[in-house]
Amino acid sequence: MAEAADPRRTLIAALGNALMGDDAAGPSVLAELARRGAERRARLCEVGMAGVDLLIELENTDALILLDAIASTDPPGTVRVFRGGELFVYAESRGGGSHQPSLADTLHMAERLGMRLKHLALVGIAAEQFELGGSLSPAVAAAVNRAADEAWRLLEEFAAGTPREDGDVRQEGWINPPV
Repeated sequence: MAEAADPRRTLIAALGNALMGDDAAGPSVLAELARRGAERRARLCEVGMAGVDLLIELENTDALILLDAIASTDPPGTVRVFRGGELFVYAESRGGGSHQPSLADTLHMAERLGMRLKHLALVGIAAEQFELGGSLSPAVAAAVNRAADEAWRLLEEFAAGTPREDGDVRQEGWINPPV
């Protein structure tokens, strides 16, 4: 069984730009989680891009749930959860996209700086468009509550110390390699 996550050391971070159409998916899910009272169970923050702001927030963090719009071949509005090592595979396959440095680069920097995550997941919504000045597409807007539900489930799993076996970061050896 994995170690339970301390709410003070649990971070839910939204990636994305509210001025770029579906790129506002992460901040929209974060707003829904705040409406549900998630700040009593975790620190909530909007980091924009996966760069220095996220790296700073990762200090004193044991459990991380990222929220983002994802470029995907799935139909727009599809909610996907990436855990542990599979998050890195996804992040590295996507490059930086609108996030520079890339999410994978930021997480690798955190590792090199000695930051050790016990739990890691990304809740993503397949995007339709990233138009400057655009709003969420109808499919992505309709998926915000489903994505918030997934993030809440992860929050409960991490708090209980019972993440799925295939999502255990230590088992995957990406962020917190076996010692």
